[in-house]
Amino acid sequence: MGWDMWGLFADLVILLHAAWALFLALGFIFALRKSKIAFVHLGGLGFSFILNLQGWYCPLTHLENFLRSLHSPEATYSSSFMMAYVYRFLYPDLPEGLLRIGEIVFVCLNLAGYAYIAKRDHLFRRIKAFGQEAP
Repeated sequence: MGWDMWGLFADLVILLHAAWALFLALGFIFALRKSKIAFVHLGGLGFSFILNLQGWYCPLTHLENFLRSLHSPEATYSSSFMMAYVYRFLYPDLPEGLLRIGEIVFVCLNLAGYAYIAKRDHLFRRIKAFGQEAP
């Protein structure tokens, strides 16, 4: 049938989505190491929290679905063998409400961890002192 550009792009979006999910799952490590990448992780957690609270889907899911709609309908497989496993990781066969509640709890646990680190490192006190300094 030939090379299917849209199927390849959809597979790449799935890989990107999996990498983003893995980053959100493990990104707290950056906070523990006091890396500035933790700010990206914190923003991603906030974005995930809003998406799940509102019942919205990730933009990467919409992009993947759009690319799949452009995929050749005559193709035997909708994705490669490897993508099938990544797909199951991203979209487990569980009720959507349960997944959303789990994600919200996960985000809240991460935010509690960030609050603990901020308190431990006296971050709020340093921010307040920085704001009170006269130019």
